[in-house]
Amino acid sequence: MSGELLFWLNLLVTVGIYTLLAVSLNLINGHAGMFHLGHHGFWALGAYAATWLTLNAASLPGPLLYVLSLLLAMAVAAIGGLTIGIPCLRLRGDYLAIATLGFGEIVRIAVQNSPHDFLGGSLGTKVPRVLMEVTRTTQVPFRFLTLAIVAVACAAAILVFRNFLRSLPGRRLLAVAQDETAAGLLGIDPTRSKVLAFVMGSAVAGLAGGLYAHYMGGINPLNFNFMEMVKMFLVIVLGGMGSLSGCVIGAFLVVATEQLLNRAPEAIASWWQVLFPLILALMIVFRPQGIFGRKEITDMIRAWRRSPA
Repeated sequence: MSGELLFWLNLLVTVGIYTLLAVSLNLINGHAGMFHLGHHGFWALGAYAATWLTLNAASLPGPLLYVLSLLLAMAVAAIGGLTIGIPCLRLRGDYLAIATLGFGEIVRIAVQNSPHDFLGGSLGTKVPRVLMEVTRTTQVPFRFLTLAIVAVACAAAILVFRNFLRSLPGRRLLAVAQDETAAGLLGIDPTRSKVLAFVMGSAVAGLAGGLYAHYMGGINPLNFNFMEMVKMFLVIVLGGMGSLSGCVIGAFLVVATEQLLNRAPEAIASWWQVLFPLILALMIVFRPQGIFGRKEITDMIRAWRRSPA
């Protein structure tokens, strides 16, 4: 029973982390209409920033250090988003995708070749547990606590993004995504709107990285490779480009599929890297709008209530 409980708690925590990554990527790709493929770089920046502070400020109280490390993770990732956003967001389509993909790989390779006593290099580094010591008897409480923190972070991120998209800057961003030339003629600065979306999305990806580092207790550059970017992109394509609700459903479907495949026989589990790109290709061909499209689950519930029996 304990093993099954740990499995499902781990599944839900991972779903929450990928939900944060998906809603932040969806703000950039879905709502802003950009083709960004370097989100794993911001995830890595957040994870390593949180790890660095945790290792170098061990004298601080555990809960305070936990919060400060997450704030630093968001700040470092946001600065990374601003740095890459200003020069790259003048690009379009495939050129933007190549530039952002290059950024993600540069971050991973830079961390991989860093000094071992700084960020762990290619072998990675351990992350001290600051909320509680994790033993066989405390694994379940630790995962329940992490699940609660991740759930609050997901709810806060979705609420912030929803309110942002309904605000004046959010409406400007949606206008730029629909027709950049027309939005410019109306006095909207397309670059400013895109950079704002890039910074907000990268900050939330950094938060996901900090939560991931503290939850796993150790990170290495292989945790942030391009296959992770493929999984994030699959989540938003599966759930619906432009749908916050779709990010949650897509994250659950993708993470649950991966976790269940890991429990399958070796002959099946070894094919997961083929399965995910195949699902992505089939979704793009047969249902490019995803499960929810650009709608939210609340819109679908209202439509169902209004429809005749």
